[in-house]
Amino acid sequence: MTAQINPSSQLDHLPLFLSKQHPEFIKVFEAVNNLPIDDTHCHMMTDRDAVTTPQRYVERISLGAYGIAYYFPEGVYDRWLNGDEETRHDLNKALDIQNKVAGITRDIAESVFMKFLVKELSQFLSCEPRLEAVIEARNERGKNYWAYVNSLLRDVNYENIMLDTGFSEGCGAVEISRFEEAILPCRTNRLARIEMIQRELFPLDISFEEYEHRFVTRMHEMLDGGGEGNYGRKSYGMKSYLLPFIGLIRPLYDREVARESWKTLRESFHKIPPRDREAVYNISKDLRRYNFTIALEECLKRDIPMQIHTGDGEAPFVILRNQDPFFLEEVCRFDRDDVMRMPKIIPLHAGYPSVGKAAWLSHLYPNCYFELSVMTPFVHQSLFQRYMQVMEVVPLSKIMYASDASQIPELYWLAGRWGKRYLAQALTEHVVGGSLSFDEAIEGARKILYKNNRSLYKLD
Repeated sequence: MTAQINPSSQLDHLPLFLSKQHPEFIKVFEAVNNLPIDDTHCHMMTDRDAVTTPQRYVERISLGAYGIAYYFPEGVYDRWLNGDEETRHDLNKALDIQNKVAGITRDIAESVFMKFLVKELSQFLSCEPRLEAVIEARNERGKNYWAYVNSLLRDVNYENIMLDTGFSEGCGAVEISRFEEAILPCRTNRLARIEMIQRELFPLDISFEEYEHRFVTRMHEMLDGGGEGNYGRKSYGMKSYLLPFIGLIRPLYDREVARESWKTLRESFHKIPPRDREAVYNISKDLRRYNFTIALEECLKRDIPMQIHTGDGEAPFVILRNQDPFFLEEVCRFDRDDVMRMPKIIPLHAGYPSVGKAAWLSHLYPNCYFELSVMTPFVHQSLFQRYMQVMEVVPLSKIMYASDASQIPELYWLAGRWGKRYLAQALTEHVVGGSLSFDEAIEGARKILYKNNRSLYKLD
């Protein structure tokens, strides 16, 4: 597969502090920048952002604005966002929505991340380095949006993505397939999220035995591609969002405990406010642990990875204090009959901001891997220090590039662009310091950017 990229132009636009570095950096950067990328954790895009505004763009690209809807009564923000002029006027008068959103996005626009992003995108879009000019140029490209999305991925040389279909903004098989076709020749390999099955089954008024049977059947369909599969296709691995719900995950095999949790869940419907986070999660905690254990047993049996949401945030929907990477230790062990059975575990989002803990977990447990998403690209210039921290303890054969890109396609591009740039900087440090030869550094970059992902998921 040959991507249409121009590495020399990216070299021309390196920040001054990088271009003035040790001459070895330019050599390493040119080699790394030409390499393909496999993204081990990311999400689909829709065309709903083909035309946007500066405020809406800032909201959609920032984790700090991810939960804006939760700052208003349930459903109100969507009504305001999609309503006519009269609806928006009435809601603004009652809840001051516009001013609150403007305040949040105004602060985000003043972040170094956004200012740096604008400068980088202005080069790609050939426009002035102002947010308004970038959005204007982007909207012009949005007239052929899917071609624009494709150009972003080609520019940084994506060849494979592992697509978590558990977050798809309400889209179904048609929209997901449309995205997959749009990014060709980059190949898509789907991952199934446990919560997708729970969303289908939790509302049903059925016995625990029937629930258990349906859960296992649906899991097999999603993994094998039978029935409706994972929106019509098989899955290469699984994903769990359990950690931010409950914190420390202890596998659960006791069916009677799970049965009681199912009974309590049935009895609690419509009685707990949906935003009472701990109460909602605690009601179904044991059932979720049981489901997770069944799913992880299946991953172990099939020798496929389990990705687990770790670090990151997505506040105020999740409970931030629950997302410590060390809360996954019992999962990495997965003891049974006095044996640690070593399922393949991938804590997501670099455990950020607890990067050191995620790295140390991956160092200590041979079956625990390390992926770089969210930290890449949101940490931007400090990625150099973070990559150095990770490589201190995690073998190069266990680190995997990832973006966690969602909603805004420029996150794919930005993560690839900055990921390669600051990975090259970190590897140069090792080459100049003598801990890696040039060839070892470039081979390490190959492993991180694509080889480790293809090996772990057994991609052709």
